[in-house]
Amino acid sequence: MNRAGGWLALVALCTCCSGLVSAREIRLASGEWAPYLSEKSRHFGFASHIVTEAFKQAGVQVRYEFYPWARSEALVKVGAVDGSLVWSQTSQRQTFAWFSDTVMTEEEVVFHLKSTPLVWEHISDLHGRKMGIPLGSKPGRWEEAIQSGKLVSYPVQDIETGMKMLLAGRIDIFPLVKTVGYDTLRKKFSAEEAGKIGYSQRIVERIEYRLMLSKKQDPNRVLLEKFNEGLKKLKKSEVYQEMLRGLERGDYE
Repeated sequence: MNRAGGWLALVALCTCCSGLVSAREIRLASGEWAPYLSEKSRHFGFASHIVTEAFKQAGVQVRYEFYPWARSEALVKVGAVDGSLVWSQTSQRQTFAWFSDTVMTEEEVVFHLKSTPLVWEHISDLHGRKMGIPLGSKPGRWEEAIQSGKLVSYPVQDIETGMKMLLAGRIDIFPLVKTVGYDTLRKKFSAEEAGKIGYSQRIVERIEYRLMLSKKQDPNRVLLEKFNEGLKKLKKSEVYQEMLRGLERGDYE
């Protein structure tokens, strides 16, 4: 082989290796949270679709795995998966994970039985109520009232279970992201049952949800930077606008 041919072969080999690196696949764990995250939804849900497209900008493929929420968080903590989506950023989670820029922002409201009208301005107005909290969720701004015993919290397996507990009168209030709550009511309950549940007009808070990557894997720090770059580009694109329109149409249900 002549020298020119040798250089061409070397370049071809390097290009091939580079392609293998850029096509890296990462494993992300999450739980059922339709229409944003679901093993049964198109693109695995709206939030998963955002993450997939943002990583695509960096040549990274994503494999989604679905577990109970508490287990997904635990897998990130020990480094058994690369990361998980989507989560609110807390000081406790920051001890074991790096957090991305905001993937999506949603409104949390309080679901309750329509037969028990709920008018409130401050958390103190809800003292004495029984509240459901999905396993793996953090109490957030409810924590102080729960710790002091002014609110009684009941852990629930999933959102469907929480809605059933509301209907049965086993809990009084169920704070949830509004879109997620209504998606569950549409899919899992009869029109008669769903019609018995409403939500208070007061917004509890607007929550920023992010991708978190395990600190147990050092390459994740650089990977997160690439993800944030891809996310920024995506949100400026027509692709993202079409995704938003798809969410409104119910494409991810």
